[in-house]
This record gives sequence, structure tokens and C-alpha cells, in this order.
Amino acid sequence: MSGPEARLRRMLALIPYVLKHQGATFRELCEVFGVTREQLIRDLELIFLCGQPDYTPADLIEVSIEGDRVFIGMADYFARPVRFTPSELAGLYLACSALARLAGPAASSALHSAMRRIQRAMGMEELSPEEVEKSLEMATPDSREEVLSPLLEACEEHRVVEMEYFSYGRGELTRRRVHPLSMEFGMGHWYLHAWDEMSGEVRVFRVDRIKDLEVTKERFTPHREEEAGRKGTSTTPESGEIVVRLRFSLALAPWAREQALFSEFQEEKEGLVCTLRTDSLSWLERELLRWGTEVEVLHPPELRERLRRRVKGLLALYAKRSGRRRTDESPASCAP
Repeated sequence: MSGPEARLRRMLALIPYVLKHQGATFRELCEVFGVTREQLIRDLELIFLCGQPDYTPADLIEVSIEGDRVFIGMADYFARPVRFTPSELAGLYLACSALARLAGPAASSALHSAMRRIQRAMGMEELSPEEVEKSLEMATPDSREEVLSPLLEACEEHRVVEMEYFSYGRGELTRRRVHPLSMEFGMGHWYLHAWDEMSGEVRVFRVDRIKDLEVTKERFTPHREEEAGRKGTSTTPESGEIVVRLRFSLALAPWAREQALFSEFQEEKEGLVCTLRTDSLSWLERELLRWGTEVEVLHPPELRERLRRRVKGLLALYAKRSGRRRTDESPASCAP
């Protein structure tokens, strides 16, 4: 099969393959995917223009060609196996059940097999289909605005919140009970400062990664550690093993000092050095590209190298396309 559909499927397979086999040669990739070198280059050029919203250069997938080898970055979400949330599994099961009833006896064995697999994933393999449906409750997905309002009320009323939270760096969805302390906006996202009962520490959670939210009737009284978190001395979002130090220019230093992301600050003649901890560099790499030369990566070297390759790839792409435009326009400029 050829055409746009085949090309899309090939590219969706090509990205995770290269992520797993960084530095794969053109020859290897052509053999694996059954394409010519020219077609592979066209695919890579198109991948370079793909990414996540808002589709700025900082959000696009990185494709780097060094000699005869191919590297792909800024696409960690392709490397991580897709996992359903509990609510997604419930919705998928109910959709399959509805389809099976509509099809009646003609429903395929594959559909019923899929439903049994979903039951096992939900831990309900011992229940009958009727019992599974009765036990499932589907809530309407919350928009960011619908999540912010109850969180703000929970902060004011000191109410315990139960939520499902997705940690991008660890690729995990966990159920947590937290004591909401305050809300803060920074780096383009809303953050919740809260005492996390699971870790026993004040943590900062990105609001758009809260998948399910319930404000309970249970109230809490903030103790000393929680009050410290309310004042902004909490740990950084999704604290992890990777220590990152960034130097912001004097122009951005006042803004950087107000961000909840950073746990330490050090003033220098050249600017403000900010420290944070994380488990993933991909999200930070995208953010840093937005600020250009106004921020410098001091540590770790891996992040400096990723940014260097990303910028190098962007410049090469723009230079190549600029050269094509000049070539396309040259005949017209010579016309009488």
C-alpha cells in the first residue's frame, strides 16, 4: 500500500524505532522500512515539522543527521508505551459493550476478547459483563477551568483533595490525597502547592496533569511544614534525581525568582542562577528554547548538548529551506 496513509504509518513506526536505536544508519532504516534513501530523507524532513501544541520551534520533534546516522529527540512521548487511565479503560469498555449489543450475535469474537482484556486490566475479570457495567461510573472530563475553581475553593476552605495525577517524567498515573495550600501560574501553566500524604512532603503539581479530582468534605489544619510550602519554600514540581542549574539574564532574573519551579537562587554578576530537580529533561528543553540567549544551561551537560543539537538542526532546516526558495525563485527573476 502506498500514499499518504502508508507514509503516516511508516513515520509513526520510524520515530519510536530511531528513539530506541539512536544513530541508526540510513542503510539500516531503508532496509527496515522498505524505502529509498530519498524517501527516507523526505520522511525525516516532514517529521521535523511535527510536534506538540503550540507547534512553535520549541515544541517540534528534533531530527539530527550526523554523517550517515540519524538521531531523533524531543519526542519522548513516542518512546513511552501507551497506557490507559482508569477512566479511559471504563469508557472503552462501555463503548465496546454498546457496540456488542448493537451487533447482537454478529459481534465478532475479537470484540469480546478485547472486552475480557479490558476487564483484566481493570481488575474485574471475575465479574460478569452486567456487573462490570453497573460498577462503572463515567464522569464528564474536566476542563482546566473546571479544575481550577474547585482547587481554589479547596485552598481557601482547607479541604482534603483526592486526585489522579500523571507524572510525565515517570510515565505513571497515581492516586493521591493532598492538602491544597495555594495556586500559582508560571512557565505557561497553573501549579498547585499541596502537602502530599503519599510522600509526606510539600509538592507542586501541574494542574493540567490532574486527570480526576474530588474535593472531599474532610478539612485539614496546616502544620509548620505545610505553612512553609504555602510561602513558596516547597520542593519543585515532580522532584527527581536530575539537578538542573540555569543562569537567567539580568532582564529575566526578576521573573525567574517568582517561579515555583526553582528551589534555590544565587545572584551573580551575569544574572540569577536557579536550581531545580526533575526526572525528565524533555519538557524543560522545550521551555528553555522559548527564551533563547536569555538563559544559559550550567548543568547538566546532557541538557546543554540536547539544546545545541536542537538549535543546530533548526538552523540547518531553515538554511535548507531558504536555499530552496532562492532556487525556486531564480528562474522567475531572470524572466524578461
